[in-house]
Amino acid sequence: MIAGERTSTSRRPDAELAAHTARRQGDSAGILRTRRLLDEDFSLERAWSEINDEPARAAASTVEALMYSLRAGGAALACPHARRGLSELNEAQLHEVSARLQKFQPNIARPWTPVEVELLVAIWVDLHG
Repeated sequence: MIAGERTSTSRRPDAELAAHTARRQGDSAGILRTRRLLDEDFSLERAWSEINDEPARAAASTVEALMYSLRAGGAALACPHARRGLSELNEAQLHEVSARLQKFQPNIARPWTPVEVELLVAIWVDLHG
């Protein structure tokens, strides 16, 4: 119960649920997902399956290390450590990295050209079979 909130015995359960949901509008997708998984009507097997079937994401440190190595330009794709980092990205992360590469500030590194990004994507596709 929220401090200062009154409870009313005349409220219907569906009205309470609507009020409770309205308070939670600011919750993130992760919090809402966690609440759904913890619901008593959600079976353990179903929760286990949903958690373990998520597409794997590379760690943020891996993405940042890859971005650092790719500051050297498209030639960096020949390096084994860059390819390993690239192989760990999921598709959403690949899109994020591609966008960031094209937005490099000139004082940090030369922005990647669309041709270089296409090469990056082609290598990612080859690595993911």
